[in-house]
Amino acid sequence: MTQTRRDTLGLLAGAAAAATIPVTAQANVKHMQVAGAEIAWESHGSGAPILLLNRFRGTISDWDPAFIDSLAHHHRVITFDSVGVGESGGEVPETLEGAADVAIGLADALGLEAPNILGWSMGGMIAQIVAAKYSARLGRVVLAGTTPSYRTAGTVPAPQEWLATAGKEINTAEDMHFLFYGESESSRAAGLASLERIGGGDAAAGARAKSTMATLAVQAAATRAFLTGEDGAFETLGRISSPVFVANGDQDRAFQVENSLALARAIPNAQLAIYPNSGHAFHFQHIERFTSDVTRFLAR
Repeated sequence: MTQTRRDTLGLLAGAAAAATIPVTAQANVKHMQVAGAEIAWESHGSGAPILLLNRFRGTISDWDPAFIDSLAHHHRVITFDSVGVGESGGEVPETLEGAADVAIGLADALGLEAPNILGWSMGGMIAQIVAAKYSARLGRVVLAGTTPSYRTAGTVPAPQEWLATAGKEINTAEDMHFLFYGESESSRAAGLASLERIGGGDAAAGARAKSTMATLAVQAAATRAFLTGEDGAFETLGRISSPVFVANGDQDRAFQVENSLALARAIPNAQLAIYPNSGHAFHFQHIERFTSDVTRFLAR
């Protein structure tokens, strides 16, 4: 592999209105011992549990409240900061498998029986590992805006411009539009609305990184090992026995539609949906449509 190709793999990242009384407004951050560290987590709504695995650099505070609220009308939605991320203690796992073990450890600590999981971007890579390693203990799996290893046939590596922007110490709202949304005015407007919800009415606050550059460095190295195939995770996709729903936006600049197709082909019993006029955060743009699709998928 060329040095240029390695450099491009060094950094990864990752409009419906909320209900009148958002479920998220009722939630408070709690802490629990998992893998020898204090894990920060939240629970929203009730029903069949779904554990959300976050994007590169993402924390609990980077989920769109309207998305969480919509999903929580039919499910118990659990969000958390993994070890060493955001409000959680400990050291960031050096591998995505380590992060997968933290996720299943939290599910066990919470007493979740056959939890569903939804992983976004890097969280979708972790979810692939969780599903391959712990399929017998899971319900269903949603892989949103993510990719398999680039050693999987049919994949396209993320472009250098996207990676460089994702790895900035400080991201602006304009950076976030580029990273997560499509080119149309409607997609840009949806992105701005989402950032304002995340930032409590302030798009700049919504765009602000909430994890450290030290966290970024460890996550980037772990993600690089996944993408290059060095960690061998790509060899385990065929072991996934849980039903899987692969979803993406048609203008995702990070992980193009070809990667979603490759992922769906590599996993037994997988289905695929592509959402129009949207990018890496398609689920924050098409909230009602996506959460409705997820709810139907999980109910089968």
